[in-house]
Amino acid sequence: MPYKKYSLPEYPVKLDMWDIISRDKRRIAVYGMGNGADKLFDRLSKYGRAPDAVFASDGFVRGHSFRGYEVTTLARVEEQFGEDFIILVSFASSRPEVIDLIKGISEKHTVFIPDMPVAGEEYFDKDFFNSRYEEICKAYGSLADEDSKNLFAAMIRYKLFGSPEYIFNSFSSISDIYTLLPSDISAAVDAGAYNGDTAKELISFRPEVERIYAIEPDRRNFRKLNKVISEQGLADRVIPYNFAVWSKDEEGSFIGSGNRNSSVSSTASHENKKENVLLARIDTLVKDKIDYVKYDVEGAELEALLGSSELIERDRPALLVSAYHRSEDVFSLVNYLSEKYPFYRLFMRKTLCFPAWEIAIIAKAIENHLEIC
Repeated sequence: MPYKKYSLPEYPVKLDMWDIISRDKRRIAVYGMGNGADKLFDRLSKYGRAPDAVFASDGFVRGHSFRGYEVTTLARVEEQFGEDFIILVSFASSRPEVIDLIKGISEKHTVFIPDMPVAGEEYFDKDFFNSRYEEICKAYGSLADEDSKNLFAAMIRYKLFGSPEYIFNSFSSISDIYTLLPSDISAAVDAGAYNGDTAKELISFRPEVERIYAIEPDRRNFRKLNKVISEQGLADRVIPYNFAVWSKDEEGSFIGSGNRNSSVSSTASHENKKENVLLARIDTLVKDKIDYVKYDVEGAELEALLGSSELIERDRPALLVSAYHRSEDVFSLVNYLSEKYPFYRLFMRKTLCFPAWEIAIIAKAIENHLEIC
């Protein structure tokens, strides 16, 4: 879809979403439970606020509680508070019916979808924006087309102000994203292969692909990946590796969750390791000529890029780099790529979901592709 026109916020930003909530005296209802809600409770407490209610979608209300609050329905919150209260959404979804639900609620109530970092501790608030403004502007100027710049500006505004508008007016379909990727992919690396879903997606859009090196550190996900490979007869095309991609070949620690929220680090920087994992450079694992590399490694994208510098310099493959796990990823990864590899044109796209996940930087080697107007 066409991206709505947005510009970067005016510098310096003096008021962000957290300031607005801290000064607003209306009651607060948190929509959702789990890890996201835990982070939200803790964040609110730093601004002297606490939720007044917790609610869930009707089918998830079973008389239970969360952090001392009875989990109720939106209808019951409306009965108790009326219509003039703040809703903070604490979960993620890409399901169309859930997105439509949030849109409908936003038409009736004041809704924020706070940007909570998946990895790292820094929040993208006004102080963060103001201190990194030059880097943000540099990344904005490095993007190759207006859609990328509009999306980038929308995501910066979303991270600061939490409005669903910025997410729901700025997205692309998977097929749109594939138009930016090479039409002839023979060999690919899938870093963060999860359960094989992205390998299957690549095969569906590029059926001519001959080899996919699927790298996944989580043991449960790796078993699922192997099951998919076996059941769908992909053993001759998808080559699985049970490693975590990194900048060095060493042992590390891994917090596995069996889903996309797993994380990895070097043993040198992680004191509370859950299980050992082998960390490996893509340069070590893959020696073939590669046409395309996807990086979705839960906050280790920079480390993974550092560990594949030889491959990138040698083959200049198209890259798709996730840029949403850490608060700085949306601009720092753009700046790294533009400075390190000036032979790439950089685009930014995002599929429809909330919060601002699934932001991707697509890098295309200039000499291999036609200019895009």
